[in-house]
Amino acid sequence: MRPQSTSRALACFVLIAAVTGGCETKSTVSTVPTTPASVKCQLDVTTPSMVDASGGSGTVKVTTEPECAWNASTSANWITAITPTTGQGTGDVSFRVAANDGSSARDGEIVINDSHIRVSQRAPCRYEVGPPSQSMGAGGGSGRVSVSVNSDCAWTATSDVSWITLAAPVSGSGNGTVNFTVAPNSGADRTGNVVIAGQRSMITQSAVATSCSYTIAPTSQNVAATGGTGTPVMVTTTSACRWTASSNASWITITSGATGTGNASVGFTVAANTGAARTGTLTIATRAFTVNQAAAGAPPPPPPPSCSYSISPGTTKIGRPGGAGAITVSASSGCTWTASSNDSWITVTTGASGSGNGSVTFLVAPNLGKDRKGTLTVAGKNATVEQKGD
Repeated sequence: MRPQSTSRALACFVLIAAVTGGCETKSTVSTVPTTPASVKCQLDVTTPSMVDASGGSGTVKVTTEPECAWNASTSANWITAITPTTGQGTGDVSFRVAANDGSSARDGEIVINDSHIRVSQRAPCRYEVGPPSQSMGAGGGSGRVSVSVNSDCAWTATSDVSWITLAAPVSGSGNGTVNFTVAPNSGADRTGNVVIAGQRSMITQSAVATSCSYTIAPTSQNVAATGGTGTPVMVTTTSACRWTASSNASWITITSGATGTGNASVGFTVAANTGAARTGTLTIATRAFTVNQAAAGAPPPPPPPSCSYSISPGTTKIGRPGGAGAITVSASSGCTWTASSNDSWITVTTGASGSGNGSVTFLVAPNLGKDRKGTLTVAGKNATVEQKGD
């Protein structure tokens, strides 16, 4: 082939290739905005702490991407005030929980998008102690009180009297038992309580069995014709002994102390006398008390003596096991006085009342605790009792 023919054939080949391959063109692709992918908008949420039975507030922390929206709601009617109910990105959702009036713990949910967050609330603490009451003999002894309550409910036990002593432990949570000891009783029947979380188990202790004897002071009294209020009559006996007082004369009226237990006093009044001198009696604790009233117009009886008193010793020391003590009273003849204890662990055994010189004896219960100090009031003066403990 000739060169000219060759060039023409090559040009045709290039032209055919161009036609066959076509020419390059540009096209425009539209982009449609889309929401974040579900994987990208996953939420991380926190679980709130358990709420007390009394109610309260809590917070759920939501963590997600800034462009991710969420909604918060609940179907539990005791979960309220969800704030906010909608949001976007990371944030906090607060809520309130009403008081739980039921008998058990409860659970509810806060739903944030597809996340279910549990809200738990404790049951109310309702304490039961048993037995509700129990009895102890005069010699004392030991016992126990049980408490029943939910496991997360704490309690503390105390005694409301000095003669009931609790053994450790005196606090706990959930079901438990409290052991106690009762000191010997030297006086009348008595009652105390073991108190656990405000609930009481009553302990009743009987008195020492004893035969009762009584004395009264004074045994008689002179009253003016005008009558009036007489000097109180003091009754002395052991603390468990009961007695009564009555008048045997229409013109003598008992105003206080018609009944009593242990040491006490009886008050009375005498009506005015418009006739001759007269005598009447009261029966007080099986003893006769005589009232002599002057005739109308008779001069009044001499005034009672001016009285001063002293006691000895002023302080008595008693060991841990307890025991007896005595106090001497010095007074002028005809001067009456009384003695009483100011503490439950000290009991006056004799000499609760007297006239002139006399003595008072008392009994101190065993001390199961720390050192303690108490007092007696004797003839208007304080006598101290100190007792060693642990």
